[in-house]
Amino acid sequence: MPEALRLSPFDLFIDPLLNLQDSRLRALHAYWGEKRAGRPMPARADVSPGDIVSHLPTVFLIDVTPPAVSPAHFQVRLMGTALNDLFAGDFTGLTLDQGMSEKGASVMAKVLGIVCELRRPLRLHGAAPFAQSNTPTEIEAIFLPLSVHGAKVEMAMGELVKRASA
Repeated sequence: MPEALRLSPFDLFIDPLLNLQDSRLRALHAYWGEKRAGRPMPARADVSPGDIVSHLPTVFLIDVTPPAVSPAHFQVRLMGTALNDLFAGDFTGLTLDQGMSEKGASVMAKVLGIVCELRRPLRLHGAAPFAQSNTPTEIEAIFLPLSVHGAKVEMAMGELVKRASA
């Protein structure tokens, strides 16, 4: 089994095998797979908020601008209320470099860039500080590619949840 990729300086790891631990993330991944209907990824129009109501507080949508390599290429379209609380702010309408710390935006851009390049979901897990706290929070997230006009990734949908303490 390949080793998970660590995202320095945080204690976060990319898991391309999608070993999802949280049942909410597994459910969102299954929904994405159903909407994909044999295509590489579903279109944004295939995803209905009414279908994923219980996920909305922890869901995010991010618009992708080619070449999708820097934080400025990713703009937050939607950020659930639980994420607003976790990050102590609402980044809706902002690019990653406008809403996040330089290090945090860089890490998120790396993950999103990989999703765009590979055109497949990725899992992120580990611990990172949020809302300017020095205490890391255990999280798990899934990043799912969406298209708008075809096979190119033009948006990413995902969900980020706090993991229960061991």
